[in-house]
Amino acid sequence: MTEHQLTEQQLIQLAQQEEQGLMNKRQTLIKITEALKETSGAIEALKEIKTQKGNYLVNLGAGIYIESEINTKKCTKNYGENGYIEEPIEKTIEMLEKRKEAIEKQGNKLNKEIIQTEQKLTQMISILKQIEHEKRKNFSKATKQ
Repeated sequence: MTEHQLTEQQLIQLAQQEEQGLMNKRQTLIKITEALKETSGAIEALKEIKTQKGNYLVNLGAGIYIESEINTKKCTKNYGENGYIEEPIEKTIEMLEKRKEAIEKQGNKLNKEIIQTEQKLTQMISILKQIEHEKRKNFSKATKQ
């Protein structure tokens, strides 16, 4: 079995790559968390609408709401690029719960990857600190002679 050794510069570059990958994974996790929050909110809203008809504040975006009476048992959702499909609220809730479960799995997997990357990065930093310590020790010895 052959042993590969990295130079200090190669290790620094690897650590920088790992750090960049870690930042990307954290950004993705933020997006996953936002998608999970949005999906959970839609599920809760539909469950409430299903059981209680009446007036609701509907978010139009940009902090703007309108009051609207909702008296329906169906939802309209995106279907394809420019299409819409109407289906019972219960079916939409089921679809959203499956989506939520998939998002949670994706988030858990990414969380594990983040932990592994953090551990690798910690090991690399520890090795680099040891190298730096040895360099200082050797420099100190060389200047005393």
